[in-house]
Amino acid sequence: MKTNLRNRIILFTLLLLTSMFSVHAQSSIITVWKDSVIGAIWNDSTNTVAYGRKDVNGYYKIFLSDSLGNNEQPLTYPGWDPNRHQWAEEWHPSGNYLFCYVEKTAYASEAGHTRIPDDAMPGYGGYTDIWLIKRDGSQAWQLTNYPNNYDNGVIHGAMSQDGSLFAWSQRIQAPVPFDFNLAAGAYVMNVAQFIDGPTPTINIIHTFQPGALLAANELESISPDNNTLSFYSTYETQNIFNTPIYTIDMNTEVITQLTTESFAQAPTYTPDGSKFVYMTGKDCDIFPFEIQGADWWLMNNDGSNKLRISRMNITNDPQSVNHYRLAGSISFMSNTSFLGGVMTQPLGLTGYTAKVQILPTIGIGPEEILTEFSMYPNPTYEKLTIQLQNNSQEELLQIYNSTGTLMKEVMVDEISEIDISYLPRGIYFLNLKTNPEHSRKFIKQ
Repeated sequence: MKTNLRNRIILFTLLLLTSMFSVHAQSSIITVWKDSVIGAIWNDSTNTVAYGRKDVNGYYKIFLSDSLGNNEQPLTYPGWDPNRHQWAEEWHPSGNYLFCYVEKTAYASEAGHTRIPDDAMPGYGGYTDIWLIKRDGSQAWQLTNYPNNYDNGVIHGAMSQDGSLFAWSQRIQAPVPFDFNLAAGAYVMNVAQFIDGPTPTINIIHTFQPGALLAANELESISPDNNTLSFYSTYETQNIFNTPIYTIDMNTEVITQLTTESFAQAPTYTPDGSKFVYMTGKDCDIFPFEIQGADWWLMNNDGSNKLRISRMNITNDPQSVNHYRLAGSISFMSNTSFLGGVMTQPLGLTGYTAKVQILPTIGIGPEEILTEFSMYPNPTYEKLTIQLQNNSQEELLQIYNSTGTLMKEVMVDEISEIDISYLPRGIYFLNLKTNPEHSRKFIKQ
């Protein structure tokens, strides 16, 4: 009897400890990157982040900073009305251009609807067009000119890694109150070639409307091989509160469903294309008198091996403040780190931008994270700036040429400038001695 009782006590203790560990085991480290800003997108070539913030009149405007959130400056264009919303959507990989959504200036008379500023708020999509602006704001080009009415506008864009394709969701019907399917409006997904030149343009090559049905179709990213779009849709569920994630093959138009949980959105390919980070309300606690939030999850690009990577909506978890948090769209800085929007209120765009570091396995502590880094400018002539992403200690940086020959070793710290003027023109690779798998390519001109 004593042995059985002892065994039961041991078993109960183990179960209790296991339960405690499972609640607090983390698969990411989340820090606030910048408060009261949203929609942050990072550009590798220039180490520049673009994001949105409300001005004193309640209109969203575009700002730029470096990847640490420093050296902030506004980005605008004289041809844009200052009392209209402006939103940064995607960088061209070169960093020379930023794709933006800009609210139309004129308030046209409409039957059945009176326009208000919130109609064109980022993420709502009404009365907006796609623009392209230079990073210094010296020039801008209007790329679309949709009808100026409540049925038309744009949301959610995606840029291919090679800079050849830009895609977006185009609104074709205004939101319909009390219609679960069309409560956010109906959208088609457009994919266009980006044509650079003195007057940059886009040329639509595909328009996708799953099932040929009116539905919410919100695309998020393009696969690195330019063959696949990721998106969420209500074309099967007909319910904006039930939004599975899908991919569509742009060549065959074959659609594959990747999630079955009721609420999932924003599927973003990792830079290597092997996985998605997405947001979902799956397994989120609902706090008293609040609605369900969402956390970030990770899955393979075929929808397998789903893993929760944030725990902001778990009661008493170290990542939680025991209040509603909605994980939003993200911008990768590497395969294992990204900037992501966190909404603190269910309506509007109230919140902050978080920096998320995905840990190799659950339970790895901060001291064991492999250091990652960014570099800029790329291409470059004489100088290359190295910025360590999660470490202020000195690290040994190695430079290899395209044949694998070690060309230089140098110690770098949080921000370091190194001379590469002596290197012949060509392609080179950088890696940190402590993290050789995280390599970055640059071009010496």
